[in-house]
This record gives sequence, structure tokens and C-alpha cells, in this order.
Amino acid sequence: MIKHLLKTGKRYGVGALTIIRGELENKPSEKYAVAFLISKQTGGAVERNRIKRWLREDWRNLEEERPLRGHFAVSFRGRVDQTTHRQINESLSRLYGEIITDA
Repeated sequence: MIKHLLKTGKRYGVGALTIIRGELENKPSEKYAVAFLISKQTGGAVERNRIKRWLREDWRNLEEERPLRGHFAVSFRGRVDQTTHRQINESLSRLYGEIITDA
């Protein structure tokens, strides 16, 4: 299902962060569904899980302020030693805003 989203969805990207928005096959989007994809090049399991926790937390905060509908894949392809939570939060907020204005 995620492969379909990655192939057909609209991409929004800045730096190491990309958001793909689309619809999953045979799954109506009454609300939203999000998959967080973290590259193994980011670092070890501990580092990848830290990035996922940051992204989930930041996504929830943005969703509370401005709800979205649809299916999303949030992909991070950076290195954990070259980024901070603040940078990820700013990138995610910027992309989230682009999606809202595009909708």
C-alpha cells in the first residue's frame, strides 16, 4: 500500500525531509494516516527511533492546530549527527504549511 502512495503521491520536500501526500488504494481518507520512513543511513536503531519520535510528536502538534485529510508518508534521509530536533520541526512545519495551502 505504501508503495502505491510513494509512486502516485504528490511530493513536498525541503532538505532531508520529504512528505508524500496521496490516497491509498481502496482506503477512503476520513481523517489521515501517516507512515514515517527513516533511512538506515540516518544512523543506528536508537538514532532512527529518536527521529521517528520527534516526527510523530511534531506531526501530532501540527495536526491539532490545523487538521488534514489524506494519507501521508514522511521520509527522512539525513544523518542524525547533522541535524537537530529544531531543524526537523522547522522543516516539517514548512512542508505542512505548503500542503495546507495546496489543498
